[in-house]
Formats: sequence, structure tokens, C-alpha cells
Amino acid sequence: MKKENRKKAQERRAQQRAAEARKQKARKVIPIVIVIAVAAVVVIGIIATSGPSGKKTDGSSVSSSSGDIVTTINTDSTPSTGTTSQETASQSTASQSTVSGSDSSSASSKTTLNTTKGTVVQKGDTVNIDYTGYLNGKAFDGGSTNGAGTDLTLGSGTYIDGFEDQVEGHKVGETFDIKVTFPDDYGVSDLNGKEVTFTITINGVYR
Repeated sequence: MKKENRKKAQERRAQQRAAEARKQKARKVIPIVIVIAVAAVVVIGIIATSGPSGKKTDGSSVSSSSGDIVTTINTDSTPSTGTTSQETASQSTASQSTVSGSDSSSASSKTTLNTTKGTVVQKGDTVNIDYTGYLNGKAFDGGSTNGAGTDLTLGSGTYIDGFEDQVEGHKVGETFDIKVTFPDDYGVSDLNGKEVTFTITINGVYR
């Protein structure tokens, strides 16, 4: 083979090797590009499907009046032993919603609150009341409506034993005291098994 031919052959082989090297490099780069493209598509999809961020509204807050009432005297909402008053109030949210729901359904068919003084309330009536609970003569945490009023269907068993029974027979506009005893396993150490006094005012009755 002539020297000139050998040189051309060498050049062709060099070109072939270079082309093969480019192909090898391309085969390595293409998968990386594909992975990056797929990742970009996924990220764009997540951003597109995500709504605008906002403050969480978990509905866990309750008013200091109605939330505390149910916490204190509702046997359906039994807080854990040793819990603080704030924890107790938040734990009673679900029970408060349940009670409010039942009261609302009762009140919806009795949309007028009769505030005529002297009207006697009976079992089955939905009444609006205010009250404050006292332990050893001192008002205890969570035991007052703070004047906000709350609806209660007498005979529903919503509050601790003896509470609703002692409201029955009283009159709208009347303020009176009742005594009830918390269950031994109520779940609040200061109230477990304790006798307390509630001063109650009947604001009206739905009829």
C-alpha cells in the first residue's frame, strides 16, 4: 500500500473512531436529558395542581363561653386526667359541635325564643340558659356561659346526671341553684367525684 493510501486509510479510521466516540457520548447524555425532562414535567404538574397556600382553618377554636360549658358538664366529652383547661376546651370541640347540631335541629323547628317570664319549661323543651358552676363556693374554670347563653334540650342527656332534671319545672326569667356531682372518672382531677353548685338563669324556651 502506498504511503499516500495508508495516510488516507488512517484518516478514515480516525474519523470513524471520532464518530464512534461521539455516538458513545450521545448515548450517555440522552438518558440524562430524558431524566431531567421528566423531572421538570413532574415539578410543573405539582405546581399546577397545588392550590394557593393559606392559613389552616381547622375549626379547633371555640368560644370561651359555650366551649367551656360543654367541657365541664358534658359526660360525652371526657377529657384526659390531668389536662389543662386549654387542652380540655380544645378536646371538647367535637362534642360542642355535636351538641350544637342537635340543639340547632331542635331550634330550627321552633324558631321563636319565647322569653315571656313565668313560662314553665318541661322535658323535651329546648331552652336557652346561662349558668355558672361553683366548687366549694368558688367559680371553677370552664363552668360558665359568661353571659353568652347556650341552648339545651331538656331530657337529651347532654349534661351530667341530674343537671337537666333539675332545670325542668322552672320558669323563664327565673334564676336558681342546683347541685350535681361529677362522676368519679370524669377525667378532670379537680372535679372527679366532686359535688358542685350551678346558678342557672333560664333566658327563654323555643316554642
